[in-house]
This record gives sequence, structure tokens and C-alpha cells, in this order.
Amino acid sequence: MIREIETESGVLGINVIKKDEGDPGHVKIEYYRGKDVSVKVPDKIEGKPVTEIGKKAFLGAKTLVSIMLPESVGSIGDWAFASCSALKSIHIPGRELTLGSGLFRDCANLETIVTEGSAGKETDEDLPYLLALSVYKMDATYLFDTKKAGESDWIEHFDSVIVQILKRDDSDGFSKMLLCGEEDYVGDDSNLDTYVLLRKKEKIRILLVRLLHDRGLSEEYKKCFTDYLKENMYDALWPLILEEHGDEKEYFDLLIDVGCIDDSNVTELIDSMKDHYTQMKGYLIRFKKESGGGDFFGDLDL
Repeated sequence: MIREIETESGVLGINVIKKDEGDPGHVKIEYYRGKDVSVKVPDKIEGKPVTEIGKKAFLGAKTLVSIMLPESVGSIGDWAFASCSALKSIHIPGRELTLGSGLFRDCANLETIVTEGSAGKETDEDLPYLLALSVYKMDATYLFDTKKAGESDWIEHFDSVIVQILKRDDSDGFSKMLLCGEEDYVGDDSNLDTYVLLRKKEKIRILLVRLLHDRGLSEEYKKCFTDYLKENMYDALWPLILEEHGDEKEYFDLLIDVGCIDDSNVTELIDSMKDHYTQMKGYLIRFKKESGGGDFFGDLDL
């Protein structure tokens, strides 16, 4: 029988599962309803361990930004967190779990999956970003292994998957998309050139996360990823940086570090910023001055 317990701004539907009369039982979270920004699922309810997150339990919870699951959870059902459009972070047990399919489908803002309870992993600053990257932007759910994630073999596999993504033809799927769509479809990707550009930007988003969180990244893979960014600097990378990260210094530092911004192009890039992104424009002007590329006060008129 399903009962409800209150969260701060909603309810969790719970079900006590028993194998037989002598079994004290365990708790399954059947659903969530509410307007919480954050939900922490307790490890015990009425003295019984919470061991299961049911199929579609948090499906479509639009307000949730963070979810914390207890170490007692061992099973998560299909689409448990799908379409949680505001979800940025989830904490899950860092051990072997029984996982359903499509757990984070359409979680466009997912940034971190934090694995708790595994020695060393909870203090790893990069791994939560890599796990989230694998299940959403890379669509490589087979990498979502909470037990092995972060180990050297896992890292090698992770980066090899990125290489395979980079090798995909950016026009693949365009004809099929048009054939399967409505005749009057006029989406942003209905033009081949635009479609290809969007695919490049998808790849670049993956590379930016990986280079910012470079746990175990080999020089060989770093060069491969950096070369792709340089090859697509003007048509895809720089427009994406301005559109999505125009005020975030870490991205500008990264582009300088990998050589996408240097003496040869900094003036052109500053000029392209026009009257926008004032803080980062000033940052590039200082970079130009310190690298010997011009007069600081003269450049302020750009």
C-alpha cells in the first residue's frame, strides 16, 4: 500500500516491500510530487531502509535542482529522473547499483553526478562532471558505472569514446530528420549548414567539460581535443563561448591555456565582443597588454 511522507514543499510516495511475514521490509520510493528545489531522500523511513527508487519516481519534476540519495539505495528504476529540466546535481551511492534505462533523459542542465560512500571518490572534483557528461551530452550510458568510474581503464575508455564522437560526420542524420519531420518543419537545424554547426557545438561542449575537468587526461588525448577546438575556433567555438559563457573567466583561461587565444587573434576576438561581455573583454585586453600585444588604454576604445 502506497503512503506519502512530506518533504519541505511536496511529498514522497513510499511503499514498504516485504518478501514474507517475517521480513521487516524495505522502502521503495514510488513517486515524488511537489515544488522542492532540493530533495534529500532519507536512508530509513519508520526504521526501514530505503533501498529502491521506482520507475519514473521523479519523472518531470521541473523545480528540482538537486537530489540526494542515501547509501542504502541499491536499485534505481527506468526514467527515474528523466525530464527533470532544472536538475543540476544528484548524489548517488558510489557502489554497484542496479540501474534502469533513460535515468537522466532530457535533463539538459545536469552538471554533476556525485558518487558518495566510495573511498576517495567523494573528494574528486572532476569525476562528478565526467559522470554527468557521459550520461547526457555524450549519450554513453554504458560509461555510467558508479563503482569503476574514475579508474584508469574507465578514463581511457571515456576519452576513446569522445574521440569516436569527434569522428562522426556532422551531417549524419540530417536527411533522416527531414524525412521524419513535418513538411513545414522550420527548426533551427532545418538547414544543412546550421545542422552541421549545431553538431559541432555539441562536440565542443563535451570537449570544454573534459578539458576543464582533466582527471587522468593523457597528452595524446589533450592534443586531439585541443586540435579540434582550434580547427573550429571561429565558426563554432568562439560564438559558443560568447553565447553560453561570455562572463565566465574559467573558459577564457582554458582557451588561452590550450592556445585557442593568443597574440595572433586576440585583437580580432576583442573587437568581435563589441560593447558586450565588459569584464571578459577587459580581461583579454589585459592579456594582450601583458603578452606584448598593444597599449592597454588605447585598446579600451575597441
